[in-house]
Amino acid sequence: MSGGLLVRTTEGLVRRLKRDPSYRLEGTYQTRDLVEVLMHRGGQAFRGLFLARRASRASLPLFSGRRVSLRHGRHATIGASTIIGDDVLIDALSEGGLHLGRNVTIGRGSTLTCTGVVARPGIGIRVGDRTGIGEYAHIGGQGGVRIGSDVIIGPGLRIFSENHRYDRLDQRIREQGESRQEVTIEDDCWLGAGVIVVAGVRIGSGSVIGAGAVVTTDVPARSIAVGVPARVIGMRGDTPPSAGDERPG
Repeated sequence: MSGGLLVRTTEGLVRRLKRDPSYRLEGTYQTRDLVEVLMHRGGQAFRGLFLARRASRASLPLFSGRRVSLRHGRHATIGASTIIGDDVLIDALSEGGLHLGRNVTIGRGSTLTCTGVVARPGIGIRVGDRTGIGEYAHIGGQGGVRIGSDVIIGPGLRIFSENHRYDRLDQRIREQGESRQEVTIEDDCWLGAGVIVVAGVRIGSGSVIGAGAVVTTDVPARSIAVGVPARVIGMRGDTPPSAGDERPG
């Protein structure tokens, strides 16, 4: 197969999988590079057949990396063309289960867990269509986590929807139980590498959160927020910050 034909074949395949008629490969690729990409995806699709059997409902194709662990799969729903990287752990045990939309990507080494202790089942995790979660993310859905569609998340994300109570001094912290609050990240957001989102926070649609930020309060829609704790430094569509101003990483 010629290089040009292989490029067109690859583009056509991805367009069908992503349901994106405008998808195209940019730049120049050697034939052996595209062959390696297709072989890699083919192996993931083969492993995805077995992973899909463990879920309550999974639409094919499903692309699974090596050493993916899906626990309590009867609580999990996975949309078509989802890609789950190597060494990902998904524990779907919860009241609401774990739901991944279409064309979701879960990066290598990530952990999505819906329940912390068996004595108190968690609420669960929902991720919308076309959302990408970077490598080594940790998402704790004990209090409920909702991530919208078309969200970009850099590596090293941490989301916590549960906190330990510690008010009483006559009792060990571990014996005082937990408080839970849902975390919501609305559609079309971009969270940079290493962002931490704590319980009870809502990040409004279209927002950008700078790398390394710790989000402790709600972020309005279309905001640009950076820092520890995160603070809003501007709104998307406003005049860009001048040179030297803080900006997302």
